[in-house]
Amino acid sequence: MKCRIVTKSLIGVLFPTLLLWMNTTTAQSQSISVEQKIDSTKIVPGEPIKYQHFGNGKRMRRIPGKAGSTCLRGRGKNHLTVLVPENNPILTTVEQPKLFFYLPKTAKTSVLGFEFFVEDAAQKVIYQKKYKVNQKPGIFSLNLPANKNQRLLEVSQEYNWYLTVICNRADRSLDLVVGGIIKQIVPDKELTNKLKKALPRERAALYAANGIWYDSLAILAQLRRQRPNDAALQRDWQSLLESVKLANIVPEPLLGELEIE
Repeated sequence: MKCRIVTKSLIGVLFPTLLLWMNTTTAQSQSISVEQKIDSTKIVPGEPIKYQHFGNGKRMRRIPGKAGSTCLRGRGKNHLTVLVPENNPILTTVEQPKLFFYLPKTAKTSVLGFEFFVEDAAQKVIYQKKYKVNQKPGIFSLNLPANKNQRLLEVSQEYNWYLTVICNRADRSLDLVVGGIIKQIVPDKELTNKLKKALPRERAALYAANGIWYDSLAILAQLRRQRPNDAALQRDWQSLLESVKLANIVPEPLLGELEIE
């Protein structure tokens, strides 16, 4: 895979910023086994979708810290926010997961661009991409890349990902940063069989009940775009976000993907 790697000088500038917003620990967060058995028999058709977290991962901050620039902080209660649970690791079953985050409405903005990158366990940047500025407020998404010759994510390994808001190209310490930890797993056979037989909405519920956040959110977001007036899906969306303490993001519009620069 041909990836443009972040230079050491840029990492040196960004690292103090990351430490300010991220509640880091020197120990690796407790791993969830690749095929952990989780009881999903309590899924009730028609009941609102709720996320259940399994494991004792480290807690992450989902909005930027107070240090740095104010070029995209938003007004009122909503700030730049990554749509993930508070506790890591956050799970997916796919090689190319979709990530979601909220960009706020600002009175004045001087955002120069967005930059996204992924680090492996050794803090080596394995993927980096820049995105165009989009000042329209709402929930945006982006996909991790697929490559048939080389996997970006290895199963059962944890990866840090960050979205940085570039506020001053001459001083990258002013970047605003949000992010999370992603881990790809293989569901156990029982869950796999249930997923194969389930309709999309049921799959979203199964993923959420089994702590597989990225897949559940992506499915539900797609369904909401397809059926924006479906009241049941609106309740599911509200329930899922409220289950991870993101109730303030519920009313925000679902927009498209950020465009690559």
